[in-house]
Amino acid sequence: MLLKEIAPKHLFFILLLLVTSNTNAFSALPNNAVHLSQYHNRRVITTIRMTRAKQSSSSGTKSASKNTTKMKSNNVRWAIRGIAGEILHNVFLRQISRARKYLGTSKQQRLEEAKKVRLPIKNETALITGATGGIGSKMAHELAFRGYDVIIAARNADLGKDLVLDIQRELENSSSSTIKGTKQTPNISFMEYHADIHLSALDVASKLAVLNETKPLTVLINNAGIMGKAEQLSMKVNLLGPVTLTLALLPLMMKNCNDDKKNVKIINVSSSAHLRATGVFDEEDLRSSSKSLMNIFPDTKDEDLSTYAKSKLALLQFSTLLRHKLPKDNKIQVFDAHPGLVWTPLLRNHIGDKATNTLQKTGLASLIYKSPTEGSRALLAALDHPAGTSEEQLYFVNGQPGGFASPESRDLQQSQQLLDRLIAPELEGIVELPDGW
Repeated sequence: MLLKEIAPKHLFFILLLLVTSNTNAFSALPNNAVHLSQYHNRRVITTIRMTRAKQSSSSGTKSASKNTTKMKSNNVRWAIRGIAGEILHNVFLRQISRARKYLGTSKQQRLEEAKKVRLPIKNETALITGATGGIGSKMAHELAFRGYDVIIAARNADLGKDLVLDIQRELENSSSSTIKGTKQTPNISFMEYHADIHLSALDVASKLAVLNETKPLTVLINNAGIMGKAEQLSMKVNLLGPVTLTLALLPLMMKNCNDDKKNVKIINVSSSAHLRATGVFDEEDLRSSSKSLMNIFPDTKDEDLSTYAKSKLALLQFSTLLRHKLPKDNKIQVFDAHPGLVWTPLLRNHIGDKATNTLQKTGLASLIYKSPTEGSRALLAALDHPAGTSEEQLYFVNGQPGGFASPESRDLQQSQQLLDRLIAPELEGIVELPDGW
C-alpha cells in the first residue's frame, strides 16, 4: 500500500500507534479510523460521567473541573514531551547517528563490530521479568554476552526454556574475548513467574536466596507488563508485581551491595504514557474509607489506557520511594528506563495484520520504531551509568540519562499516598516492608 492510500484515514492512527512505547506490553489502540472515533467518544463519555458523579456539591464540581483541565493539560504534555520527542529521536536523530557511524567506519570495521564477542563471566546474576519475547529476550541475550548469569522470569515455561537453549547456543558459537576466563560460559536459566500472583514473587526470591551464595544477584530488571487489559489486572501486573518482587529480593541485594566491587542496580521499565496521568488517585479516591484503594480499579477493560498511564506513574513513584527510603549508606542504584518506540511481535499481534502490513510496506515501521535489539540497549544503558548521580539523571529515555519525567512521578507526598493506600494494604502479610517505611 502506498503512502497516499493511507492518508488521511490512517495517518492519525499511525501517530497514535507511537504511544505503544512499552513494547513488552499489549497495545490497546484502535485498529482503524472508525475505532478511533469510538475510542475518542468513549473518552469523552468517561470524562462526562466522572464530572457528573462529582457534581453533588459545589466543591465536588470545582474538583472535577480542575481534574478535567489537568487531564487535558497532561495529554498535551504527553503528546509534546512524549510522542513528539520520540518521533524526533527515531526518525531524525537515530538516522543521523546511523549515518555518522556508517561513514566513519570501514567495511572491515563494521564486519568486526557485527561479531558477537563474549566477555568474561562476572560471577554475578541478572534477573529479568517478562523476558520471553521482544525487548526482554534481547536484554537476556545482551546480559549473557556481558558475562552475567541470566535468570529469565516469565509465565510461559515453553518459551522460556526455548530462549534458554537459544542463548546457550549463541554463547557456544560466539567469538571469545582474548581476556582470561572466557572459556567458561554464563549459566542461563528459567524461573516461572506470574506478576499478578504475589506468591510467585516469593517463590522466585526463595530460589534466588540459594543461588545468591555463589552467584550474587546484582541486577534486577522489572520488565514484565501489560496494556489494554482489565484495569485492576493492569495495576497488579504493572505495579504490584514489580513491587512485590523487588521488596522480596531487597534483603539479598542490600547484602550484595556491601561488596565494593559489586555494582547493584534495579531497573524499572517505564513509559512516556505516565505523562498522561495527573496522579494515581484523585481527591475523591483519597476520601474513601477503604483500607486499600485497589478497588477503585474495576475489572473492566482499560479502553482509554488511563489506568495503564497510572500504573506507569505508580511504578515511577515506587522508584522514588526506594531512592528516598533506603538507608543513606545503601549502594543500590534505582533507575527508571523508557526504551522509546520499539517494533515488537506483541505490538504487531495486537494491531493486526492490516496495520502491520501497512506500516511495513510503506517503510514506516523501520522509520518510526526501533528494533527490539535497539530497545534493549536503550534500557541497558543504565547499567553503564556511574554511581552517585543526581535523581534527575536516573530516568533514562532512548538510552540517555536525564529524560523528562513528570513532577508527579517525583512527588514524595503522592508516592507516600501510594504506599499507604495501595502498596502496604495489598502486601500486608505477604512481604515485609523495609524498616522505616
